[in-house]
Amino acid sequence: MNLKRLTLTLALALAGLPSLSFATQVLTTLPVTHSLASALLEGTKVQLKRAAPANLPASRQPSYFSGRGGASLHKAAQQADAVIGVRSIWRDDPLYPMARRSNIRIVEIDAARPVDGALPGIAVSGDEAYGAYPWLNPTNFGRMADVVANDLERLAPGDKAQIQGNLAGLKRQLLELSASSQTRLAKVDNLTVVSLSERLGYLASGLNLDMVEQPLPAEWDATALKALGDNLKAQDVALVLDHRQPEAAVAEVIKASGAKLVVVESDPEDAFAGLKASVDQVVAALGES
Repeated sequence: MNLKRLTLTLALALAGLPSLSFATQVLTTLPVTHSLASALLEGTKVQLKRAAPANLPASRQPSYFSGRGGASLHKAAQQADAVIGVRSIWRDDPLYPMARRSNIRIVEIDAARPVDGALPGIAVSGDEAYGAYPWLNPTNFGRMADVVANDLERLAPGDKAQIQGNLAGLKRQLLELSASSQTRLAKVDNLTVVSLSERLGYLASGLNLDMVEQPLPAEWDATALKALGDNLKAQDVALVLDHRQPEAAVAEVIKASGAKLVVVESDPEDAFAGLKASVDQVVAALGES
């Protein structure tokens, strides 16, 4: 085989391979943005990559990218077309600013509020709403899916139909989740709840539960414990929510008041599966109260 024929054969062989170097690449760092992107990009040619370890808390990401994670982000950003973050509700979200240093052309997708205002953002209270986990409200989660899908469709127009189909499937599941939870809650007499976590207010409001205000002290001393018990009894609270197991003294006060304690996992790796599990957990507990 002469050189000309060898070159032609090699060219034809390579033509049949996917051009990975030209595939659209997207970076994420947060469980909620990665889960949304994973669901929306299933079955597409878009490459999704985590720019930080999955178990790295959001609060540690700025220092991570300023230190030992800087080199890996620099390398990933040079190949990426876009990043998905939430700077509109978390001012210190480092992903886009840090990635832009390595790639001036990189596109920012804000999952909570479109950068270009093409769609309405999620409903939140205050500018720094990330710590309150607003996506635990099913309506907000669905709106975030709309926002991310809209930008991904424009970023990868060849995959638009697949992204739209994935979005429709996700929205259908959210609708079914909301409908079934409201049907079950309609049979419950007492929907009064207290949250001992700053993360679960949107979950409770998204389920249309009756939230009772409860001050969260720096320390659960005897005075704070008595105030909690008095509030739970006076308001006839059925359910107390927290994202972690409270100390034994707090749990004892909750039990003595007649309320039920539910510990919700607020940071699952799969945000949508976690949302469904949390909703079911809360609704089931209220149904048993």
